[in-house]
Amino acid sequence: MKSLILSLTFTMLMSCLFAQTYTATDNGSDIKFSIKNFGLNVSGSFKQLKGKILFNPTDLSSSSINAIVDAVSVNTGNDSRDNHLKKEEYFDVKKYPVISFVSNKITKSANGSFLTEGTITIKGVAKTISFPFTATPKGEDYLFEGQVKLNRRDFGVGGSSLVLSDNLSVSLSILAKKSN
Repeated sequence: MKSLILSLTFTMLMSCLFAQTYTATDNGSDIKFSIKNFGLNVSGSFKQLKGKILFNPTDLSSSSINAIVDAVSVNTGNDSRDNHLKKEEYFDVKKYPVISFVSNKITKSANGSFLTEGTITIKGVAKTISFPFTATPKGEDYLFEGQVKLNRRDFGVGGSSLVLSDNLSVSLSILAKKSN
């Protein structure tokens, strides 16, 4: 009996030392973007988020993010614009159905937030990016929030358009549920 109690205690202690596994959920998450087109801000979002997040705020070396969204889910509130964005010149959703991010490092920032570095892949083009984020506990779950700036030309999105800004802002609010 004593060895069973020690074994259970050891198992519980060890599970606290390793990153917990969370599943990124589409419901409760927002992936939004904003870009200037003809000098006006155009905003939109992506849905159909899937992903696995390993997170332990006290041992970030065991933490990682692996997430994708379906490019076909792009939504600006204008069906004509959305259909245009799905074409080859923009997201080319038939050839490149997902946009992905895979972290290779997560560190703690001086202000108490975190910094992730990883690879984002859009239209088959992979680029290393880094951005700050916060991790707010929500019971057993986490809400991860951050913002990143991207250059659309780095990924061949929008062709050589002169009326579309090169730079866009992406805001992330990812609700991740603890996996069993």
